[in-house]
Amino acid sequence: MDSRAIASALSFKNWAVVGATPNKQKYGYMVFKKLKEKGYNVFAINPLYDKIEDEKVYKTLLDLNQKIDCVSMVVAPERGKPYIEQAAKIGVKYVWFQPGAESDELVRLCENNSIVPIYNACVLVVLNHRK
Repeated sequence: MDSRAIASALSFKNWAVVGATPNKQKYGYMVFKKLKEKGYNVFAINPLYDKIEDEKVYKTLLDLNQKIDCVSMVVAPERGKPYIEQAAKIGVKYVWFQPGAESDELVRLCENNSIVPIYNACVLVVLNHRK
């Protein structure tokens, strides 16, 4: 994956995690918590939950009244399309797919909407190697 795209995405502070979950065993939880620990403004997106610990969970990206620069996708590819469409509507610059969340269709959808897709890279691994 393009390390310049990764560095650029990580330079932005407003992130949304699609598939965030209160289940501490799942990547949706780990990615959400790690971004918060590293000082990012992170918004949880998941229609199944209202809260993760004390944080509000939003049903869709369109429910945010905050500019989002990067979306971390932690959902199965077949559930991703509406979120990419929402990201395009709100002007997201980057969509970072956790391994297994990407598909050729979703990557193309990003590219067709001027969103830079990041895939084949785990945000947890990258953040653990940053100071």
